[in-house]
Amino acid sequence: MVELVLILHFLVVLFFILGFPIGLFYNSRLFRIIHASALAGVTLLMVLGVPCPLTLFEETLRQDPVYQGSFIASWLNRILYMEGFDPKYVLFMDLGFLALVASSFFWKPLKPRDNKGPMSNNSL
Repeated sequence: MVELVLILHFLVVLFFILGFPIGLFYNSRLFRIIHASALAGVTLLMVLGVPCPLTLFEETLRQDPVYQGSFIASWLNRILYMEGFDPKYVLFMDLGFLALVASSFFWKPLKPRDNKGPMSNNSL
């Protein structure tokens, strides 16, 4: 169970990282708003010093802060928690990435809304 939560946690981090170029490429309005909002929420947790809920869940399941799982889970854990990095630099990188994502709404504006849906004025 711990390994599943760790993999889910890793996929969430991949969403934050890879979601930026994917969102820019497809310029999907909903995707970009969800991505930026989720990233802002995680950044707020980091600024406030609140641990990630998935991290707390993992630690509760394993009942030991040092992971003793499989090879893949061990490496996912090292990558996910950026072992060897000072936490303040991780916060600075996160704030910089959030600034990049937020600025992208200015240099790559969202696509205009599609007015062809069932609730548009054109269908009346």
